[in-house]
Amino acid sequence: MITLLKNWPCLLKRFSIQQIHQFTHLSGRFERPPPSGKASRDPYLVTVVQGRSKKPRFPGERSNQRFGEDSWFVSSTPLAEVMGVADGVGGWRDLGVDAGRFAKELMSCCSGQTQLSDFDGRSPRNLLIAGFQELTHREQPVVGSSTACLATMHRKDCTLYTANLGDSGFLVVRNGRVLHRSVEQTHDFNTPYQLTVPPEDRKESYYCDKPEMAVSTRHSLLPGDLVLLATDGLFDNMPESMLLSILNGLKERGERDLLEGASRVVEKARELSLNASFQSPFAIKARQHNVSYSGGGKPDDITLILSSVEVPSA
Repeated sequence: MITLLKNWPCLLKRFSIQQIHQFTHLSGRFERPPPSGKASRDPYLVTVVQGRSKKPRFPGERSNQRFGEDSWFVSSTPLAEVMGVADGVGGWRDLGVDAGRFAKELMSCCSGQTQLSDFDGRSPRNLLIAGFQELTHREQPVVGSSTACLATMHRKDCTLYTANLGDSGFLVVRNGRVLHRSVEQTHDFNTPYQLTVPPEDRKESYYCDKPEMAVSTRHSLLPGDLVLLATDGLFDNMPESMLLSILNGLKERGERDLLEGASRVVEKARELSLNASFQSPFAIKARQHNVSYSGGGKPDDITLILSSVEVPSA
């Protein structure tokens, strides 16, 4: 049995090769048609969602936008395309808490905020702040914690704005190379920054990072660029070179090709996560931090949003 202690007070996250259940497969796609009228030449995203849960899925998981303890959303507004992923902290299940519910509710709040009339898509960090505030100001807030990565593509200037807190993240790929990549925020090895709603009587026992701590970036995009958001289930198991090899095999940027590519990425990441001898990025980081980890991959939920930047023809 492989047991990994996460360095949260009172929280324990276990990974056991022997106890891993059959992964379940779900997929989705979101193609945004070009806006009509004067904005008909504005850029838009062709977007697909793919993921796997390390345990049998919850009833209605696909409609609830969850892959196990991961969650996601995709939203299209007149001014921006918006995407987000969140990874619920698994240690909460040892306390009898659904570790994915907090992530799902956080993404739901962020998605709702994009539909407000004053949302312009230029500050995903403000979106994360507003979504977290909505969640925490409820009469009975959901207890739990989660990482979060949000990205918006503003249509008028074809610019990607991002906000990342924790160890989920994003990539921008252009002409077969990684142009931009997010950097993890961690308190210690395998202890990411996280948004938290703790039990009232135990607030001092948990990391309670603020959404204002999310790292914001801004990147100009070009037609054909790929934008990828994912939880650490992908990044901990798949080296960047292997990820690029699959993405560079895409012949076209249509939804069918993107979905095929996303499926291949998720399937390969799942395979590597169960390979006890593979020197995964997670195993390499563990060694760098002098942490004993005998396994190769890290069984985990995997969520991937893959988008291609498109500009309608004149």
